[in-house]
Amino acid sequence: MGSTGRVGRPPAGDSAETRRRILHAARIRFARDGYRATTNRLIADDVGITPGAIYHYVESKAELYAAVYCDTVDHVYTDFERVVAGERHLLAQFSAVLERACDLQMNDPSITGFIVAVAQETQRHPDLLALLSPQRGRHSRFFTGLVEAAAERGELQADVDQRALADLLGAVLSGLARMSAAAGDPKRYTAAVEVLERFFDGSLVSVRS
Repeated sequence: MGSTGRVGRPPAGDSAETRRRILHAARIRFARDGYRATTNRLIADDVGITPGAIYHYVESKAELYAAVYCDTVDHVYTDFERVVAGERHLLAQFSAVLERACDLQMNDPSITGFIVAVAQETQRHPDLLALLSPQRGRHSRFFTGLVEAAAERGELQADVDQRALADLLGAVLSGLARMSAAAGDPKRYTAAVEVLERFFDGSLVSVRS
């Protein structure tokens, strides 16, 4: 029987590890070079596999982008959910999120770089939006949940606009990420978070009578 030219699927253990390496390499490429300039061949070269091997995991570059997005967002917000579970109050929870975001940024800047670029990439390539649906809205749901839980614990004044507060917290995190990505310096992210935490605890400015 003649060969179809399709390479057989790797064993399950190797397959999971190869998929992880593909997603990581793709995220770095997408964050650095953008969606249009990134090719499956470049990603395959980074991973050390043939371009055809990528098609064991995804059917197109668009699906690969969506897989990177869903994997990255799930990783980040699952991590955030873990760190807030160890804190009892909203400000402490938000500080824990900011500190964990610093760790993620220092350990792998491609995470922030990729997430920051998603809005622009989906404007340029609207067909990507539908593919991102499994994790779209995770950011908003996360901060809405934090604020609602704080309200249920009685931490907020009765007149606080909960949606506005959730928007504010989410915007602070997103804004810091965009600043860091634009600067290309993860240390600026960490420094900004340290200043913000001093703002929270009242040690940022001196009070003069």
